[in-house]
Amino acid sequence: MPYLFVAFPDTLTNKLMQRYPFIKRLNWHLICLAIISLSSCQKGELNLGDDFINIPTYTALIDTVTMQLSTIRNDSVVTSNTGSALIGYHQHPIMGGQEAKSFFNMIYPTEYSWDTDEQVFDSLVMVLHYNGYSIGDTTCDAHFNIHRLLQKIETHDDGNLYNTSAFSYEESPLATKHFRPSPVDDDKITIRLNDAFAHQIIDFLNTYSNHADKSELFEDEFKGLVLSCDTNITRAALGFMVNDTSNYMRLYSHKSELEQNDIINDIALSSSSLQFNQLTSHDQSVVFNQIPDGKSTLKAQDSDHIVLLQSGTGLKFRADFPSLNSLLELKNKGYIVKAELRLKPDINRMKVDELPPQLYIGDIYRTNEVWGYLTDTDGNPITSQLYIDYIYNEDTYYTFNITNYLNNRLQDDIIDTDQGLIFTLPESNMGSTYTWLAINGQYAPINSSELLLYYYYYDTE
Repeated sequence: MPYLFVAFPDTLTNKLMQRYPFIKRLNWHLICLAIISLSSCQKGELNLGDDFINIPTYTALIDTVTMQLSTIRNDSVVTSNTGSALIGYHQHPIMGGQEAKSFFNMIYPTEYSWDTDEQVFDSLVMVLHYNGYSIGDTTCDAHFNIHRLLQKIETHDDGNLYNTSAFSYEESPLATKHFRPSPVDDDKITIRLNDAFAHQIIDFLNTYSNHADKSELFEDEFKGLVLSCDTNITRAALGFMVNDTSNYMRLYSHKSELEQNDIINDIALSSSSLQFNQLTSHDQSVVFNQIPDGKSTLKAQDSDHIVLLQSGTGLKFRADFPSLNSLLELKNKGYIVKAELRLKPDINRMKVDELPPQLYIGDIYRTNEVWGYLTDTDGNPITSQLYIDYIYNEDTYYTFNITNYLNNRLQDDIIDTDQGLIFTLPESNMGSTYTWLAINGQYAPINSSELLLYYYYYDTE
């Protein structure tokens, strides 16, 4: 089958650069649409016909459109009802020390029974099952503390609890646990609680066993527990499952009969809505920890040419295009056939296995007000694709196809440059992990992020 290959003159480059000075470099290619079958054309292909001879067409790559990346942060992050408890401390390579505490309420044990004449107490332990998540150095020992809450956990008016929520607790711990974390190989840890605390629970349950309001009275008396760590020892934050069967207190006892009869009573920890993670950053000298509020932005140029995304702390980043109005000059001369946004991680500070597999993208306005997330033609959220350069580690990047987004914005006579794009992780990760991402700004000295516009231009002069 014969094909026609058409190349175009270099004079158009100079003409466009004089007319549109914001285009600093144009890479001209042999246009794919000029590879035309002379024998047939299927439906959906571009058939220029006679116009192909009369009106020359060109494809230009514009790779220097100004893009401003800035870090922003949520005033608070919902950390309740995530199904995951995060406990520990780690030293982040950029953010400094970060600590996670997890708060639990206690639920009256409906299956509890006790024979005061023959039953003998053995121990009370807390059981926590790993969920596989960790960040930091798990080759070092960890030291956990369990404290008794002095305030009953109550949600805000919206029914949520946040990374900034706080309830007072006894300074002296009910229990401690010094151990070597093994979130991959082990399934759980157990922590023995103070025997005096266990006897208080037993005495209360026995006293109020027939009381109509025993559940409410129990939760008033035993307001809950908080798990913290010794930050001088612990070097990792660990994730644990939160559900009816994965986190609980277990009361061991026995009866001495012909043979010892071991007895187990479980006390559930936390309805999901009342368990939450309190996440704090210790190093206030770090510029990212100094973002004053949710309406502020920190430009990449003011933060060592990077922007940060981190769940737990609520860090996200936005992209703005201050020169977008200049593209309106090209609107009557052609259209964007592809707009590819490449966000390049700072691999010098991150490990490849730390890169989140997927990012989401949405509309954001002047005061960091999120309007919604971008979707495809089927209504599904638009997500990134991650390309990893395993050989040289130099060409790793996330890519978004924002062709429809830009073409829609170019339909306006004047483009509001206060409107930009926001990038975030799935909301399900925001309150229960320290997943993070450092992205190079457009003016980073190496591996800078960029917006690539493939522009279809027809010369009518």
